[in-house]
Amino acid sequence: MEKIRLFIAEDNDLVRNKLITMLKIQGLEVVGEAANGQEALVKVEELKPDIVLMDLKMPKMNGSSACREIKKLLPETKVMVLTSFSNDELIQQAIEAGADGYLLKDIQPKELLKALKETNEGKYPLNSEVARKIVEKIKLGKKPVVELDLTEREMEVLELVAASHTNKEIALELEISSNTVKYHVNRIIKKVGKNDRIQTAIYAIEHGIVKKT
Repeated sequence: MEKIRLFIAEDNDLVRNKLITMLKIQGLEVVGEAANGQEALVKVEELKPDIVLMDLKMPKMNGSSACREIKKLLPETKVMVLTSFSNDELIQQAIEAGADGYLLKDIQPKELLKALKETNEGKYPLNSEVARKIVEKIKLGKKPVVELDLTEREMEVLELVAASHTNKEIALELEISSNTVKYHVNRIIKKVGKNDRIQTAIYAIEHGIVKKT
């Protein structure tokens, strides 16, 4: 497995130390830690980890705000929310901030390791309860079908993006290069008018552009 460089942002010292110990036992490299969002932002910019495990309720700067700023500075760095809270407002804030996944702290070590691997591959792991809430919100607030000026190939790519496929998986499925997939994804995000893949996928499902698989 490719070595994943992790950063832990968690204000509870006991929880943070437990996470660091557990992740190191799993063979992952923890390159840094922070006890608040502001500290996390400074250190992440310097260390440039692959993934930030981000708590949401922290002093000085909350997790969603820190996530938004990290994504502006380091778009390639993934931010995985790891929190005790699953209320609708926090979920929405995290997704709008650009979070690459949303997990709860009761997750088992093996499942967390699997989620981190998926995140590193470009997928978007979600706690089952969080995923259910997102789908329910989409169903309840389903908006009128809209039409976008997407090519046939862009529609194929968008459908696979909405199904949480990585660029590599899309390339294999459509028999095109990863660079070509990246080009299409960037054009789709621009046409839809969102900031990233997950927001684009949710918008496409909400507006009936693609079907939820």
